[in-house]
Amino acid sequence: MSENVSIGWRAEFLARLQRFTDEMLESLHEASQGKDADEKEARTLRFAIQKSLRIWDKALREGQRDPRLEERLRQVEKQASQVKSGEA
Repeated sequence: MSENVSIGWRAEFLARLQRFTDEMLESLHEASQGKDADEKEARTLRFAIQKSLRIWDKALREGQRDPRLEERLRQVEKQASQVKSGEA
């Protein structure tokens, strides 16, 4: 049972991480095309993508639930959301 919960969490976490990374890559692509973005926003998006890829790599290597990774992803998502909404 515990193994199924771990596998379910991992699949869910990696899917969430992939959605977020895809969204940030799309935003960065739009920024590089000159659509509604400045250099600060593009830099922040690149930073968010790098952090999400590090989190993803660590989650894949460790293969077990790590609340610290979940918290780090929430922080990166929050920061990226603030940048995209113009709050940062």
